[in-house]
Order: sequence, then structure tokens, then C-alpha cells
Amino acid sequence: MKVGMGMREVTEENLQFAKQIGVTDLVAIASLELAGEGPYLDYLKLVQLRSRVEAAGLRLAAIQNVPHAWYEQIIYGMPGRDEQIAHYCHTIDNVGRAGIPILHYNFHAVRVWRTSNHTRGRGGALFTSYDHALMEDAPLAGPREIGADELWANYAHFARTIMPVAESAGVKMALHPDDPPISPIAGAACLFVDVASFQRALDLVPSPSNGLLFCQGCFTEMRSGDVFSAIRHFGGQGKVFYVHFRNVVGAMPRFRESFIDSGDIDMFKAMRVWKEVGFDGPMIPDHLPHVVGDSAYRHRARAHAIGYIKALITAAEAVP
Repeated sequence: MKVGMGMREVTEENLQFAKQIGVTDLVAIASLELAGEGPYLDYLKLVQLRSRVEAAGLRLAAIQNVPHAWYEQIIYGMPGRDEQIAHYCHTIDNVGRAGIPILHYNFHAVRVWRTSNHTRGRGGALFTSYDHALMEDAPLAGPREIGADELWANYAHFARTIMPVAESAGVKMALHPDDPPISPIAGAACLFVDVASFQRALDLVPSPSNGLLFCQGCFTEMRSGDVFSAIRHFGGQGKVFYVHFRNVVGAMPRFRESFIDSGDIDMFKAMRVWKEVGFDGPMIPDHLPHVVGDSAYRHRARAHAIGYIKALITAAEAVP
């Protein structure tokens, strides 16, 4: 297993910080700075990003998503969908040509939702949280209402088009759960809210490029969530391409983020199950808290989480 870190701003300071605390694998969050002349990620800019990361002694393991505006027509099946899919395929091809092995994506009709950014946890640290009771009367958030059947049809059209391109390009497509994993929200269905929905997506287009970004927090938040069974289910198929190794308190209809060492998940047990299924990809902390005196990039919170992950990997690998 590899120690990974997500990075929204790839700066020299952040690269040096990552290297200093023992990170090996980086996931760069896609931004408009990587855009080409159209709504796609540019090959040369991706190569330059990879070269910059490698010059810092790190590996660029994945690109996280593309701007939502680049695929909203795909999700809603609106005019311009096929043009957006063509641009998306161009992005996938450029990611593969640039030697970047994974592209994370989601199929959220709206976005990630939290009803609070100021829930207090241990020592007064600030976390995000979600309470579905506060969202039951939420107004429409997307361009129109969309139900599960229509959204599944749109996803199937998208997946059947992009997976052959990804397979040809040598890119693994890592699908992220809906967050929170409940449906509907604000007039839109949410598809990827349980183990069965992910298995349906995998079965829809059998391909070595079709897999998951396994978010431990989301799988724990699910109503029927048994995170260890889910790890065994998808990890045993070799379908987990990387992991958001985070912890939470509670499950749907309400939950809150937590420090990595203080939520509902037994994180050492989780790491041992990841070892059991033979997972060897990046482990990345996510949804970090605001702790006292931290930087804008949350260096303190990130260092705490990554140090904990490193220790768990060491301990799990030492156990026969």
C-alpha cells in the first residue's frame, strides 16, 4: 500500500511538504489551469505537471475529476452531450498519453452536499456534517429534475462510450460514490449510494479500466454500510484503484466527519482488510478538519492524518 495525498494547488511548498512527511503518490485535482483550447485536459500541461511532481521525488498517481461544467450535459442528457463526451474522451486519451494511470470521476447530478461546515469535534476542531432533515425541502439545484431511471440511462451511455477509450489509453477510471449517499437531493437522483449500485456499474461495462475510488467515509455513511464487507467485495475483484482513507461518525440520514483516529471505523482493522485483499494502491486522507493554527492548505491536519496512515500501513504489514 502506498501513502498518497490529494493536492488542489500543486506548489513547490506543497510538493516539498508532501515529500517531507513521507508521501509517495500524489493525486492532482484537475483545474482550469490544465485545460486545453477546449473543455478538455491538455496533453502538454499534463506532461509538465507529471514532470514537476516527479522532480519533487513523487509519483503522479491520478488526476481527480474534471470541472463539472464539462460534463453537465452528459449527466442530464441535454443538447451538447455528444460533444461533451467527445471532449471527455480527449481528456482520457491525453491522461493516458501523459503516463498518468488513473482518472477519478463522479456522476453527481448536483454536487457534494454538507449542511454544516462548522460542526465541532475533538478539542473544538471544525468538521463538516450532513443532516438530511435539513435537505428534504431543498429547492431544485440542477437545470431540471432528474430521476434514477433517466440518470442510469445517461450513465450507461457515458460509460459504454468512455470505457473502451480508457482501456485503449491504459487509463483506469475510478468512480466515486455520491456524497452523501442518499437519494434524491434537491430534485436530483443520486445513483451511487450502495454496494449494489457500484456492482451494477461494474457489470454494465466489464473492463479492466472500470473500477472505483473507494471512499471509506461514504461506504460507512450508507444506510446498509458495512465498510469491511464492501472492501472485501470490491477489493477481492481488484476493482479498487485508490482509497479515500477517512473516518466518520454516524450514517445516513446524518453524519459528521472526524479525525482519522476518532470515528466509527476501526481504521487498523480496515487497513488489515485492505492488506487481506491484496490492495497496493494509494491511501489518501480526505475531508480534513480545521485545527488551531493551521495553514490554508491544512498542513497540520494533513500531517496528522498521513502520519497515522503510515503507522497503520507499517503495523498491518508487520502482522502475519
